[in-house]
Amino acid sequence: LAIPITSSGSTPPVLQKPSEPATVITRCTIPGTIAITFDDGPFLYTNGLLDILQSRNVKATFFFNGNTYGRIEDFAASVKRAHQDGHQVASHTWDHKDLTLLSPSEAVTELTLLEDAFRKIIGVRPTYLRPPFGSLNGPVLDLLGQRNYTAVLWDQDTQDWAHPTNFDASYRVYEAFLNNPEELGQSGHIVLQHEVNQVTALQVAPMAIDLALVRGYKVVTVGECLGDPKSNWYTV
Repeated sequence: LAIPITSSGSTPPVLQKPSEPATVITRCTIPGTIAITFDDGPFLYTNGLLDILQSRNVKATFFFNGNTYGRIEDFAASVKRAHQDGHQVASHTWDHKDLTLLSPSEAVTELTLLEDAFRKIIGVRPTYLRPPFGSLNGPVLDLLGQRNYTAVLWDQDTQDWAHPTNFDASYRVYEAFLNNPEELGQSGHIVLQHEVNQVTALQVAPMAIDLALVRGYKVVTVGECLGDPKSNWYTV
């Protein structure tokens, strides 16, 4: 249904189409890529993780919160560095509430509080978002579409939140697909983990990156693994 917008004078009304629901991404489209993603930061280990990524000359995607483990303003330097280093900075909402359980106005607030914080820190706000708990429904997808978001889920989950100090349990997830040569020619993978876990950020991440590189993968951002130009990752 097109919505007429009235105009002055004799100019005919302009018809504005409603926004489409947000696109949902679960996997990379470009073969041979891996998008390693980190949720729930920024936190104490973000800067150390950025050092690891820089030392290996690879890019990752950070789905930052505004106020979960710490307020984003208190880690503004890490957020700014992630952006300046060429990593993809994306939204994970203000304080990690399940968007499907909120009223429309509450859901909007979860988005806009973080959008405003991003604008203050990096001058733009992201167009990629990971819904807390991966929880989506029709109204949430409509809202995200109205606000020009792409919703990003995953196809590989380390479940590090359930075993934050168990290196082997998280690393085995990487080994399972990276050590399978048939996977390299298939669509790439989006891996979920949490940078607020020290073992994940400072131990699993470098080992997983090294294994991916040895196996011939390109370690890139979500946007890159979809072939989406960087100019589309942010808006004002």
